[in-house]
Amino acid sequence: MRHKKMIPYGRLSRRKQRDNFIRLRQKIRNDASVYGGQFTSPHVLNEPGRPALYNQWADAYFLGSDGLTIWNATIVTAVRAFWDVVEEMAHSRAWEMLTPEEQSAEAEMKFEPIWSNGQRMYRMVEKPKLIYEKYGGLTYNAYQDKLTEEIILHEPPEIFESFTTDRTYRYGIGLNMVIDVDEINQATIEEAIRRFREVGETDWLAAKPVLRSELPMESANSAFSKIRCVPNEVGLCDS
Repeated sequence: MRHKKMIPYGRLSRRKQRDNFIRLRQKIRNDASVYGGQFTSPHVLNEPGRPALYNQWADAYFLGSDGLTIWNATIVTAVRAFWDVVEEMAHSRAWEMLTPEEQSAEAEMKFEPIWSNGQRMYRMVEKPKLIYEKYGGLTYNAYQDKLTEEIILHEPPEIFESFTTDRTYRYGIGLNMVIDVDEINQATIEEAIRRFREVGETDWLAAKPVLRSELPMESANSAFSKIRCVPNEVGLCDS
């Protein structure tokens, strides 16, 4: 069976782009009481009592100024971008120290059948924790965590506010936004949209990096571990 080839949004006909634009415009209007009328989102924003640390990124859809473009945006704080870069650096360094055989063992996933409500399902089998002398007697995950903390303290990467477009998306034009704010909420998304339009709805990179004093001195795991559980409506801790 042949799969239908994915067509990037920018290569659709003007009529199809306009139809999508009009549908999103109506949805944004319908959602105005929730998101303010400039965008819509699959995320719950401005949730009372939710710690700012849990609000470090969000997806949002908003309209371009040309009457055709839909911006399919992922918006992250500079703090979240910093953690993402550091964690990728730590992962790469730890991974490269493993042999191909060790990498295969770490990447392997096994599943076992279980029955639930009369249906056969599968769950992942917990793997034995492998200890490596090259990691100083630590597991892969523990060593990666150690590297993460060391990178943060001794070689923190520079993070720039930025807007980066991606025209391979099927729905709208992809847009990655890094902004230096404490959390992502309605107000900060609206401000990010305003700034994006101000630069001409195109790629942009700040002239100077975010101040080191504005970025964390600990890993995401460490920061989240210090937050007291805030039960949601069903009594579970939000994450």
